[in-house]
Amino acid sequence: MTKIVNCAIDGDRRRDVDSDSVGASMTELKRVSEPLDPTEARNSALLRALPDLIFVTLRDGTYVDYQAKDPSLLFVPPSAFLGKRVRDVMPPPLADTLMDATEQVFHSDDVIVVEYELALGEIRFFEARFVRDSCDRVVTIVRDVTDLKRAMQVNHDLAGRLIASQEAERHRIGRELHDEVCQSVALAKIAVDQLAREAADEFKVRLEKLSESVDTIARELHNVSHALYPSKLQTLGLVRAVQSLCDDWSHQTGVQITFTHRNLTQEFDQQVSLCLYRIVQEALHNIGRYSGAAQAEVHLMEDSEQVTLRIADPGVGFDPQDTRHRGLGLLSIRERVAFFGGQVAIHARPGAGTRIGVRLPLRYHDSHAA
Repeated sequence: MTKIVNCAIDGDRRRDVDSDSVGASMTELKRVSEPLDPTEARNSALLRALPDLIFVTLRDGTYVDYQAKDPSLLFVPPSAFLGKRVRDVMPPPLADTLMDATEQVFHSDDVIVVEYELALGEIRFFEARFVRDSCDRVVTIVRDVTDLKRAMQVNHDLAGRLIASQEAERHRIGRELHDEVCQSVALAKIAVDQLAREAADEFKVRLEKLSESVDTIARELHNVSHALYPSKLQTLGLVRAVQSLCDDWSHQTGVQITFTHRNLTQEFDQQVSLCLYRIVQEALHNIGRYSGAAQAEVHLMEDSEQVTLRIADPGVGFDPQDTRHRGLGLLSIRERVAFFGGQVAIHARPGAGTRIGVRLPLRYHDSHAA
């Protein structure tokens, strides 16, 4: 297997077949009688220690060598693929993908990475890295990433349940604030106003000021309840709800928010609409709290089967590599987008503002969706 490292094994060397050996390779099919030199022995030991599968193929896909610490991860036994081509061994769609990657390495100095899955009793997931060696052969290092994939899926499902639970709790608190607390405060204001009308002059002014304070509390509670439970989203739809959110935010903070939209030909799923609405909410909160910008832009656009959201401000920006700026707001945005199968890009630079780009599918169906 050391020729994977330096192609030092001559074609004239011969090795005996040892089909029972763990981690067998082409070099085990042609076992040489002379001992390996120290460098070759070291490389061979290193290769045997690797947990990955390693394959060496020609440009036409012919398997000429391999290394497998765990032979159970091989799709077929060595005798079924050594000397044969990829298209003769692997399932057709996967074989096409692997041969495309093989050809790419002859036109690029980059490592070509391919992810795929195979049925090995159960579905297992692999990451293959293709690189051309000095002998114009292709070395493919294949890692079993099944456990990582499963862990990521568990995290994905957990994030979905947390988002759904968070939205349910927000709705509950928002409804209680609106239906109970806000009503109680409204009744209290009516009572204070009644007392102000009946009170003597020495108490009238104080009661009127108290009424103004109660009125301020009522408005703040109303804003909080609608932030927690965006009923406008259900009654007005995404576009008008986002427009109202931007207008309200401009009025409350003095930051001029410009909202534009294009090609929005249909309403989206309620879950997708809520996700976009929450992202705008979070982004505006960050702009008001951190950016120092006097203005910002929010843009919605439909494109084929996706909707794009862009939010930009010319504020102070930040360094994305600085962990102090990786707060819960941006984390929440990333988790929401990932849960809905979308993509998010956050571009920022100190002194050069911040831009957030989000792409989500128009339709999403998931039992955990918020």
